[in-house]
Amino acid sequence: MHNNKFTLRSIATSVKAGLACLALTGSAVAFPVTVLAQDGEVIEIRMQRYTGTEEDAIFQRLQDMLHEASDGRIKLNIFRGGELVPNDQMFAALRSGTLQAIYGYGGYWGGQMDTAVLESGIPMAWTSLEEAQELWNERGLGELLAENYAEQGVHYTVPVFGGKFDLLTKEPVESLADMSELKIRATPSVSAVLNHFDIPTVYIPPQEFYIALSTNAIDGLIYGGPYDYSVLKLNEVATSYTEMNMLYPGFVDNVLINQNVWNRMPEDLQETFMEVTAEWADYRHQKFVEWNEEAAHLFEITTLPESDVLAMTEAAQDVWNAEAEKSPRAAEAIEMIRDMARDKGRLE
Repeated sequence: MHNNKFTLRSIATSVKAGLACLALTGSAVAFPVTVLAQDGEVIEIRMQRYTGTEEDAIFQRLQDMLHEASDGRIKLNIFRGGELVPNDQMFAALRSGTLQAIYGYGGYWGGQMDTAVLESGIPMAWTSLEEAQELWNERGLGELLAENYAEQGVHYTVPVFGGKFDLLTKEPVESLADMSELKIRATPSVSAVLNHFDIPTVYIPPQEFYIALSTNAIDGLIYGGPYDYSVLKLNEVATSYTEMNMLYPGFVDNVLINQNVWNRMPEDLQETFMEVTAEWADYRHQKFVEWNEEAAHLFEITTLPESDVLAMTEAAQDVWNAEAEKSPRAAEAIEMIRDMARDKGRLE
């Protein structure tokens, strides 16, 4: 279970009063109805996640865990991505109270909060689960994020660490030099790093990956892990997989609750919610690990040399600096990331 010191510190004083429950009336915009949160009463929380039907089972597990741990007092109603509001509007809907909770990804609201993009993951920020956990739990990033979300009227529970984020190509790649003759699909922040090594990049959406690879419009892409590539059936057109150590976990999600809703929850249910969500977040990460291990046999796997990892960390400084310029708090977060990279020997 994650160390939740940073989140528990930010828990507001419990108010055993009413919980604002959004009434589901068939409309995406339903206004809250106040009910009393007395001991033993069922607390209903309406949450939207950004994922689709493929993850119904794993989110049903979160619902069941909360129901059992609270003796039935927490009822979490989870809606799939886009069912109530568009995914890119989830954070605004949470702040306004239209949604009571969300399972989100900071990249969706990068223009609304100065630390959202770096929270979700930027190139070379962390290269192992241990590094990411150290940043959140020991170096202060989790507490900084919790304070920033609180200013937005949102309670931050725990990070949900994702899976792999590596390179898939049609031909084997064993170094950055091997990529110089290839056209690689990458996000803008990844492209900013690869362009330092004269590697051609282009951005295309996931639904175009298969045809782009099969028609040689691109030679490879950086998107996820073996599991992600197998789900998209990309192993049918490309089987060379290169572990880049550019970012692992490759993304970081979160579970957020409207602060007013959180404040009205009894203290024992706040503690239950925090503990259960942390346990479920660990389980979710382990499922990513298992899924990638199960799909690994579909690919020929190589790893970039350590010298390339060091070179990419240096090249990523432009991306880090751009994030730091967003605000003093963002600069503080980037300095935490930079200090850890130095301590781990990835940066001078």
